[in-house]
Amino acid sequence: MKKVLITGGAGLLGTNLAIRLSSNFDTLILTNKRKINIPLTSSMKSEIFFKKNNYFKPDLIINTVALTDIEFCEKNPREALETNVNYINFLLNFCNKNQSKFIHISTDHLSNGSTSFIRENDALNPINQYGKTKLLAEKVVNSKISNPIILRTNFFGWGPLYRRSFSDRIIDNVKLKKKIHLFEDAFFSPISIRRLHKIILLLFREKKSGIFNVSSNNRISKYDFGLQLCEYFNLEKDLIIPCSIENAKNLVLRPKDTSLNNKKITNGIGFDCGSTSNNINDLINDLKDGIKDEIIKL
Repeated sequence: MKKVLITGGAGLLGTNLAIRLSSNFDTLILTNKRKINIPLTSSMKSEIFFKKNNYFKPDLIINTVALTDIEFCEKNPREALETNVNYINFLLNFCNKNQSKFIHISTDHLSNGSTSFIRENDALNPINQYGKTKLLAEKVVNSKISNPIILRTNFFGWGPLYRRSFSDRIIDNVKLKKKIHLFEDAFFSPISIRRLHKIILLLFREKKSGIFNVSSNNRISKYDFGLQLCEYFNLEKDLIIPCSIENAKNLVLRPKDTSLNNKKITNGIGFDCGSTSNNINDLINDLKDGIKDEIIKL
């Protein structure tokens, strides 16, 4: 059985990938502070692993480590640089030593948001510290190893109680009869973790490399995304309140449109990323498969 090393193993994406990949790979997750117990998966603190590891030689490394709080990154640029960029150097050295395939999870916040459906080869101009460090991380990855996979994406799915996702927060609030304000003038093209996981498997198995946008086929406002969630889960739509990003006070500047063009990934591996509705329906499939129950117990 091939081996996979997942960094950021206690995060939203890391926990999901560990659960989903453990049936196909001998899986080890690296964590920072929190200890995670997932069946068929080993867990170790990053510091201990890089100091003492002499036994786990992964075929695949998936880096999900990121400081994603845009406000925090803006106020703490050194910490953002340390987490989003400098940490990768340890991984890349380890990757080269073991000749592992490397998949780096990037972001959709790399443009200034003035145009829709950004392509992989479009000029980029991030407008905050978070986007700037994530773009720098991509450059470091490309400069230090050969044939990496870099995935620019915005994902959602079921998260553990200590790390709720965007979709979780919407569903949780509405179930509690709390209003939630969502931007009607900020657009994105999110993909479900269920679908992202399948794409990662296909890219690895088909020995692909390069930068890929991994997104739904259409762009949607944060407000309409909330409405669609309510529709799928029979929740009260009136609790989703539209608002404008232009009127948000004390908000760090961020792109108003982060939608991605996914034609490269669609054509490259013959995979339909689906509409936003298709991806929201993946949450229901995760419920049926018991994925949500496994994650919520962590």
